[in-house]
Amino acid sequence: MSVSFKLAPVGDYWANNENRWNIELGRHRHKQLLINHAAIGMNLDEGYNNFENEHGGERIESILAYIMKTARIGIPLKEMIEADIVCRRGLLRNLSINKYTGHYINFYAVRHRGVIFLCEDKDFGGAPDKLRRAMYHTLKFENVMTVPQSRDITASRKEATKMVIRGCLEKEGAESIRLFYAADIDCLDIYGSPVEFKSISKPLETGWDKNRTMAWYMQCFFASVNTIVVGERQRSRLRTVRHYRKSIKTMNVEAFYTHRNHSWTRESCIEQLYGTLSFVKHHMSLDGMALKFSVINGTNYLATTQYGEYIVPQNFLRVFPF
Repeated sequence: MSVSFKLAPVGDYWANNENRWNIELGRHRHKQLLINHAAIGMNLDEGYNNFENEHGGERIESILAYIMKTARIGIPLKEMIEADIVCRRGLLRNLSINKYTGHYINFYAVRHRGVIFLCEDKDFGGAPDKLRRAMYHTLKFENVMTVPQSRDITASRKEATKMVIRGCLEKEGAESIRLFYAADIDCLDIYGSPVEFKSISKPLETGWDKNRTMAWYMQCFFASVNTIVVGERQRSRLRTVRHYRKSIKTMNVEAFYTHRNHSWTRESCIEQLYGTLSFVKHHMSLDGMALKFSVINGTNYLATTQYGEYIVPQNFLRVFPF
């Protein structure tokens, strides 16, 4: 039986990487979209040597801070968030496409107050230079295409604006899985809708490979993002092309689904996500449990771990005694 997925945004907040427990609620810090054609030809490598990808080390502190800041006295945690699982959007994306990518995904889970908290185990700082550089190019592209623009030479993710989303996976005849998660929002367009930025090292028309379209599409899917701004680059520079083509393109997300490799579908990705999270729920049956899960090619494995307090610290649990 197929699995359906529904989501609804419930809030926005701003977080500073230096103190993710100190957040600001609301949309006032969201960047605004600016299609800056003057940036064509710029070197996206500028500042890379000083790049520290602080953002990659984030666990789930900022969404825990959001939960604490919006807490109501006397309301149990699970009742307040109306969810079974708390996590980040990136983990949902990675789990949903794992059947097709062949990559290992490791993540930790800990259960408290009837809620399961998930935290992906990854170290962007240790990523290959090619991957880190590609990430930096997209970040630099984002910074010159939004207002306010940073005057710093080195692009940075020391600050992030996020959307909080409540989602639900439903399967006929089976238990639903309710999710509470945060998604980074690159910027908002003039209508207040979220926009995603990407860069690509080849003309977009020749770049519809399976992993790219799948990852880009599912990332947008889990945050109801309808627009992607893509910057084509030649090596490290925004590509300069003839007047009848644009190297900066604004595209509807559904275009990526239309050009997908037909070995994958949105529905199969959602079913994969449901299967993995059902596996997690089955094994995380008691409060206080902490386990490490691994997924490869859609197959799930588990092991014990001592990282429970690393994911959900005592200062959070003290706010929710039940």
